[in-house]
Amino acid sequence: MPRVLPLLQNGRVLVVAPHADDETLGCGGTLALLRLAGCAVRVLVVTDGAAGDPLHYVKDVVAVRQSECRAAVARLGIDDVVFLAEPDGACKVHAGLRHAMTRALTAFAPDWVFAPAALDYHRDHVAVSLAVAEAWRQHAMKCRLFYYEVWSPLPITHVVDIGAVMDLKRAALEQYALPLRYGNYRQATEGLSAYRGLFLPQGEGMVASCAEGFMEESRADGVRSTLLGLREWVERTLTRSG
Repeated sequence: MPRVLPLLQNGRVLVVAPHADDETLGCGGTLALLRLAGCAVRVLVVTDGAAGDPLHYVKDVVAVRQSECRAAVARLGIDDVVFLAEPDGACKVHAGLRHAMTRALTAFAPDWVFAPAALDYHRDHVAVSLAVAEAWRQHAMKCRLFYYEVWSPLPITHVVDIGAVMDLKRAALEQYALPLRYGNYRQATEGLSAYRGLFLPQGEGMVASCAEGFMEESRADGVRSTLLGLREWVERTLTRSG
């Protein structure tokens, strides 16, 4: 069963988001709690967001996506956001992306890193996850690496009770007006948070609770290493054949 994750106090946390909004969907509640615990949090958004408006609701989609991201993470107490310019919807693992992830770990020197998982269904998320994991290994695994959930549930190892900050997560998500025109992310994040809340210790009366789930990367865990290694092999095979 997943264990409750004791929160880092006064540390440094790097969050890698393939797209603006992934940080809020995947770990927004945990980030709010970490800020309240005195942690410095940096959000690194990898893709440019250019593919985020296929019906052309706005004129400058990249600028809108960045503005929404800054507003969203501000609700979580975060003002440190870095934007890369990888192609939205066509992100690949290449030398430049590898270097960017290595530079992010080296320059910020985080204690904890949050990233998407290679088991995610979105190809951008897979590419970013593989680049982060490679940089983490090269960094001699000096920090803890946690994968968050967005497009697919994970075999999680930890949960964080976000009941006290669920309203902050909701408020952050509401800043993403453009993505919300395309998907019911409100209902999705509420449902996943309620489901993960089942893994929290239950008191008398079985009061409903909210949680975020994470899978911690560990080379000591054979099952997870096998799953992640298999997904990495599939991604590299698809990339070569494409």
